[in-house]
Amino acid sequence: MTGTRFFREPVLRPLVLGFLFIAALGIRIYGINQPPMEFYPVRQYHGALLARGFYEWLLTGNLKTVPPDGIIEPPILELATSLAYLVLGGEHLWVPRLLSTLCWIAGGMFIYLIAKRIVSANAAVFSVFFFLFVPYSVFASRAVMPDPLMVMLLVAGIFTILRYHEQPSTRRLIVAAAASSLAIFAKPGICLFQLFGAFVCLAVYRQGVWRSLINPHFLVFAVVSILPTGLYYLYGTVVAAFLRGQASGKVEPQLLLTVSFWRDWIASIWVVVGAIAFIGALFGVLLFRKGLPRALMIGLWSGYLLFGVTFTHHIHTHSYYSLQLIPVVALSLAPVGAWVMQYLNQTLNPNHLGRVALRSYAGVIVLAFSLSVLVVGIAEYKLGLVEYGSSITRIAEQQRVAPIYARYVAAFQEIGQAVNHSDRTLFLYGCPRYVGQPNCGWALMYHGRLSGHSWPYPERIVREGKIQMVIDEKREINAERRLSQYLKNRSPEYFIISQGWWKAEETKDLRRLLTENFPMTARGAGYVVFDLTERT
Repeated sequence: MTGTRFFREPVLRPLVLGFLFIAALGIRIYGINQPPMEFYPVRQYHGALLARGFYEWLLTGNLKTVPPDGIIEPPILELATSLAYLVLGGEHLWVPRLLSTLCWIAGGMFIYLIAKRIVSANAAVFSVFFFLFVPYSVFASRAVMPDPLMVMLLVAGIFTILRYHEQPSTRRLIVAAAASSLAIFAKPGICLFQLFGAFVCLAVYRQGVWRSLINPHFLVFAVVSILPTGLYYLYGTVVAAFLRGQASGKVEPQLLLTVSFWRDWIASIWVVVGAIAFIGALFGVLLFRKGLPRALMIGLWSGYLLFGVTFTHHIHTHSYYSLQLIPVVALSLAPVGAWVMQYLNQTLNPNHLGRVALRSYAGVIVLAFSLSVLVVGIAEYKLGLVEYGSSITRIAEQQRVAPIYARYVAAFQEIGQAVNHSDRTLFLYGCPRYVGQPNCGWALMYHGRLSGHSWPYPERIVREGKIQMVIDEKREINAERRLSQYLKNRSPEYFIISQGWWKAEETKDLRRLLTENFPMTARGAGYVVFDLTERT
């Protein structure tokens, strides 16, 4: 009887969940001490530079290091990282990556609590599995970026909103509004649509449209949840002016009329969650029972759609802007997993070992793993979206590419010494081909301990496994004229260019201009440096 009692669901469920969380943590800390160049290096090194600046500020009282694009989102992760640096006695880039990882893992706990309420405990395990192990999330969830923290706060906000509508009270309302305000504040405005979508749809289900709109609880939720972000934007645009122009760069409504916008947005969704998972999640919404569960999911899906048609620029150019879709898909797949398990339980012989396995959650894990493999296989081979399938490959190949990243870091450090860690440089520096982005200038600044401005990059996109160059005609002015403007307005001392860009066809005019007018002051295996303070 003891053995039978041990394998009962309430006893085994915490063990299975514990295994999933430990495995998810293990896969993310594998290679976590490597330079953060595997996922949007510009964005990650923005955070790394800012964390260094705050660390220097804590040590000396001066904020000397600031990324070229300044402070964008509230620097919550960067401030926490600088405090950790102070405790550890030095900079360690694994610190912010670990903090982001822990945020994502904590988000998985809230996913379980939500799915358990709206479907079942069995289905909640399936949702947790998808949330923790969808391949795209492995690198994204340990990035030196505010997004993992934002996703954790998003699902925490969803959970508190659901609890409030299950049993409305002033205390639960304040908790839901406070949690939502943190999520909206972590990356201003991004989660607003989904949180408000969830709150409004649940309120409309309970009270109807008119009563929900005039309910003072809705006004309290709206004011409290938006207030911190509103004050931050007011300070950043009116007082300090570091946020001016941020919204206009993300909101471009004219894109809604272009085919490429919708095509690239769908491609980003495929990359982040996979085609089969996305379609299965849409089907899963129909399987939710009527009432709070279905209203909640309609609100979350509607919020994501409204977000996409508002922040039109980034939603189709930056795949990580769809990270907030991962928890929605994970929750939407819960009834699909529950339906499949119920069907198998009903069709298998009651005494068959397979039914025992399903009841002991082995079936949950096998089912989730099989669907994940199916998603990866179809996304990579049928749809031609190499980014999604390559996420798994890149996880496994971290140690193989580590020496490549190490060589780049060594080159950055050499360059820093060659230019005497100047704070007046121009640079055009490419990344390793494994990165998938052309710009490693921010990494150069961090490891070389220098600063300056980036020479405009031709954009690179990946389609059907091939890197294509896209030149923005608005930026294509004469190289000599552009350099003259830089020399006049910013007085740079050095021009740093990577070997790849030095040999590229797109830089032939720049190459001629530099070699004919300025002395080469340093050259290494992967870079060339020109002294702009002297003319030949």
